[in-house]
Amino acid sequence: MDPAPIAYIPGAEDEPPLPLARFLPPLPPGMVAGWLKERVEPGSVLIDPLNATPALALEAARAGYRVLVVSNNPVLTFMLEVLASAPRPAEFQAALAELGASRRGEERLELHLQSLYQTTCAACGGSAQASSYLWKRGESAPFARFYRCPHCHAEGEQPLEPGDLERLSPPGNPSLHRARALSRVAGPEEAHYGAVQEALEAYLDRPLYVLTTLINKQEGLALPPAQRRLLVALLISACDAASALWPHPGGGRSRPRQLSVPAQFHENNVWLALEGAISAWAGQPSAVPLVHWPEPPPEGGISLFSGRARALLPLPEGLRIGGLMALFPRPNQAFWSLTAVWSGWLWGRESSLPLHALLERRRFDWGWYANAMHQPLGALGKVLQPGTPVIGLLPEVTPGFLAAVLSAAEAAGLRLEGMALREDEEMAQGVWGISPPEPAPRPSEAAEAEPFENGLREALEQRAEPAPYLPLYAAGLACGGVSAAQPGAGPADVLARMQALAARGFANRRLVRRFDGGSQEDERSLWWLAEPPADLEEPLADRVEREVVRLLHRSPGILRIELETALCRTFTGALTPPRELVSAILESYAEEIAGQPGHWRLLPQEAPARRRADLDEARRLLKETGERMGYIVSGDTPLAWTPQSFGQVFFFYPMASSLVSRYVLGNPPAPVRQCVMVFPGSRARLLSFKLRRDPRLAELLKGWHLLKFRHLRSLSERQDLNPEVWDSLLDSDPPFFEEAEQMRLL
Repeated sequence: MDPAPIAYIPGAEDEPPLPLARFLPPLPPGMVAGWLKERVEPGSVLIDPLNATPALALEAARAGYRVLVVSNNPVLTFMLEVLASAPRPAEFQAALAELGASRRGEERLELHLQSLYQTTCAACGGSAQASSYLWKRGESAPFARFYRCPHCHAEGEQPLEPGDLERLSPPGNPSLHRARALSRVAGPEEAHYGAVQEALEAYLDRPLYVLTTLINKQEGLALPPAQRRLLVALLISACDAASALWPHPGGGRSRPRQLSVPAQFHENNVWLALEGAISAWAGQPSAVPLVHWPEPPPEGGISLFSGRARALLPLPEGLRIGGLMALFPRPNQAFWSLTAVWSGWLWGRESSLPLHALLERRRFDWGWYANAMHQPLGALGKVLQPGTPVIGLLPEVTPGFLAAVLSAAEAAGLRLEGMALREDEEMAQGVWGISPPEPAPRPSEAAEAEPFENGLREALEQRAEPAPYLPLYAAGLACGGVSAAQPGAGPADVLARMQALAARGFANRRLVRRFDGGSQEDERSLWWLAEPPADLEEPLADRVEREVVRLLHRSPGILRIELETALCRTFTGALTPPRELVSAILESYAEEIAGQPGHWRLLPQEAPARRRADLDEARRLLKETGERMGYIVSGDTPLAWTPQSFGQVFFFYPMASSLVSRYVLGNPPAPVRQCVMVFPGSRARLLSFKLRRDPRLAELLKGWHLLKFRHLRSLSERQDLNPEVWDSLLDSDPPFFEEAEQMRLL
C-alpha cells in the first residue's frame, strides 16, 4: 500500500524552558499528546526508544500514557529522573546555599568564585559581577566584559579594565587543573583519551578551574541524596555554561553541533550560571511517577531503562505495547562528546562508557546515522505486534536527515503509512506500521524512478505554486522513494538508493525546473513544473487564506492552536501550511483578543457586510471618477474605463482579499500596464509576503498597478483630476512599505 498524506499535528509556539535546551531537539508542546490521541489507545504502554529529550516522555505521561523510556546517555537519563520529580526553586536554592557556604581555605566558596569575576563599573566606579567576558578565538585575553552594576544600574558591554586581566588566571597551576579534569574521564591507555583532550579545548582555564572546584566541593559535602541530586543537576548546567561554545551574536551557531569554538564567544560567569539554571530545572508543572525497569511503567508515569534497546529484550510476556514514538535527534558531535566528559566528571569514568564510541568518532555522515537509528528500530520492530503504530518526529529536518531516518525504518521492516512536513518549522512527522516485507522483483531503472517523479509532480500540481526543495523531496520519498528498496537491504544501501532517485528526479528538466533567480543549489532553490497543466487549482497560499478567513467567521475567538490544527487537517502531507503564512493572514484579517492570549477574531472592518460595502464604494468611486474624466465605464470585475475617442483603456479588479492569482494567472483582457488591482491597504503586507514566496506570481504581476482603497478615495476627491493627473498619481501611494521608494511594483 502506498503511503498517504497525513495531517500534520501542530504544537504551541512557546516551548517551556529545559536545561541544555540549545542541544536538545526542539519539540513544540502539545505535539506529542496530539499524536498519541490520534494514533495510540489511551492509557496504553508507549515506548520512547531514544530519549532524545525528556520533554517527550514527560508530555506523554502527563497525557495518561505508560511510557517505557530507553536511554543510553547518562546525562539525559539523569535529566529525565530529576525533571520527573518536578523540584521547586526553593529546593535548588537550599542546595546551592549549602555549596556556597562550604569553605575554600578561610573563605566561603561562593565569595571566592565570585571574586574571580569581580569588575569595576565604568560609570560609577562601584564593584559589580561580570556576567560574561567576550573573547576572540585564539587570543590570550578577552577584549570586553558584560555586567549590570548593582549601584547605578548601568549595564551592557564595556572594554576591559586592568583588574579584569589580573583575575584572568585562576589560582594554582592551570595545567594541573586540566590534567585532573582529563583523568576523571580517561587514562592515557584508553582509545578515547585524545578525544577527551580535544573536548577539553572547549574550556578556558578560569571556567575549568571553577568547574573542578565546584564538583570536588560537592562530592565532599555531607548532603542528603535528594539534595545532592539537585546540586548535580545545577552542575550539569554549569558544565554547559562554562564551555566556550557560546557565540557572540553573529559569531557562530546558537545551537552548536561541532566542538568548534566560535570566532567570538562568551566566557560566562559560572556561579551566576548556577543560579540562573534553577528556573530551567524547576520549570515542570507537576511531578510524574518514575520507576526503573524492569518495574513496568505506572499509569501516567515512566519506567526508565538505562542502556541500548536490544538489551531491553525480550519484553515480559503480557506487556502489550500500544505504540512506539521516537523523536529523532540530529547528529551532534558537540553534545555527545561533552555529555561523555560531563558524565566522567560527575559520576566517574565508568558512567561515560556508553558514549565512548561517539567520543572516538570524528565524522557523523547520514550513512552512519541511518545505521545508528536502525539498531533500536530493528530491535523493537521485531517484538511489536502488527498494527502497532510507530510515530516519528524529525525536528530540524533536512533532506539527508529525512532520508536517513526513512532508510533506517525501511531496513528495520517498518512500512511508511504517511508523512507530513511543515517547511518553515523544519519538522517532519511520519507514521509507520509493522508489517512483513512483500517480496517483489527488482524493477527496471526507469520503473524504479517513476514513483518518486510522480510524487514530485503530484506535490507541485497540488500546491499549484513553486515550492522549496524539502517538501518536494519528502513527497517524492513518501510516494515511491521508500518502497523502491528491496527487502533485506541494509540502511546504508536503502539510503544510497533513495538519494539516487531524488537526484535523478530533480535533474529531470522535462519534469521540473529550478525557478529563475533563485539559488543554484538544489536544496536552497524553489522548484516548479517544467510544463504546468492548464487546469491547476488556485495556489496553496490563496486556498489557505480562504480557509483561515472561513474559520475566523465560523469560530470567533478561535485559539491559534485550534485554527492551526483545523488547517492541517484540510491541507495534509506536503501541503501543510507554513506557520509564517498563517501568521501573515491573521495579521491582515484578525486581531488577538485583549486579555485572552492566543484567541483570535476578525477585525471589525473585516465583517462581510463591511467589506461588501467597501467593494460597493470602490466600484461607485471608480464609476463616478471615470465618468467625471470622460471615460465610458462598463463591467463589474473587471470594471473598464474606455476613452471616448483616443487614450488608454483601464481595467479595474476590485477585491477585498489578496487573491490576485485568479486574475494574474489568467489572461488579462489587455496589456498589464492597463490593469489595476484595487484592494484594502490592510492586504498590502500579506500580498507582499505572497509575492516573496511565489516569484512566479511576482513576475506575472510586474507592470500591474496596485491601488489601495484609501488612495482611490484620495484621488476621487481631487478637484483637478483629469486623465493626465490620474496617470501621474496612480502609483504615488506604493502598496508595500519595504518598496516605498518605488513607484511601481518592479
